[in-house]
Amino acid sequence: MLAEASRDAQTRAMQMAGNAGGKLGELRNASMGIFQITGQNSSEDYSWGGTFNTTSKNKTASVTVRLEYYLR
Repeated sequence: MLAEASRDAQTRAMQMAGNAGGKLGELRNASMGIFQITGQNSSEDYSWGGTFNTTSKNKTASVTVRLEYYLR
């Protein structure tokens, strides 16, 4: 899951840099943010400290990854 989030973040950064006429350089910094686990189709709120649902069998998980790149 973290690898997929990192790939998605890199793809988005490449698109943004390309739209601005630049290219991504080397990775400067990487960090993981909040990891959320909520019941599928639930109305649970995302919170700054994360959510960890222990009652629903079907879950949705999301993770925030922050990647910082040098630009060329």
